[in-house]
Amino acid sequence: MNQPLTNASIDFLWELALHNERPWFRDHKEQFERVLHQPFKELAAGTLELMDKRSPEHRFSVHVSRIYRDARRLYGRGPYQDHLWFSLQKQDAQSRGPMLWFELGREGTSHGVGFWDRTARQAEVFRKRLDAAPQHFESLVQSLPDLEKGRLWGDEYKRPKGDLGPVLNPWYNRKQASFGYDNYFGPELFSPELPVRLADSFTGLLPLYDFFREIYEESQRDA
Repeated sequence: MNQPLTNASIDFLWELALHNERPWFRDHKEQFERVLHQPFKELAAGTLELMDKRSPEHRFSVHVSRIYRDARRLYGRGPYQDHLWFSLQKQDAQSRGPMLWFELGREGTSHGVGFWDRTARQAEVFRKRLDAAPQHFESLVQSLPDLEKGRLWGDEYKRPKGDLGPVLNPWYNRKQASFGYDNYFGPELFSPELPVRLADSFTGLLPLYDFFREIYEESQRDA
């Protein structure tokens, strides 16, 4: 990683949030490329390279977000995002299947594993798998690295779908279920070691990614 992220990367996102307009961004485009965009793309590429070496069977591809919001969905907000993210996932599941992700925002980072947007069919297959072998998934959850530091993302159903106990209920009764960490990295966030540390964490999440991938493939066969 030739250009590590720095405090200037975070500072730029704060400034962009305060001046979210095209003239300001145009005047600061070179700064955006130098302190944020280029280091972030290098982080994504370096992480992909490490993951390819560690688990070539997964055949990951990388997708890096754009700083520009979708012009059709501004809803009164400025034209630019206040964060960047990248994802690793199989080429055949772009924007549909499970992914590993890393996000950098004004207030820090998040990274983890989940779906882009889990469909109702995928959620149904997920619950059936848990119904059939709850102990298997509970063991998988309990083996997640740094479990005490992690959290679940995703909206819960207004009416719970079932009761599988305190460990599985938070997973079972969510429309979406992604697991990850907020502000996980210390000093290495602003060092050339970040791709290695991120690949270490992603590697620990691969068993859950593989489980989600099985859900995705089964739902695709049924489609």
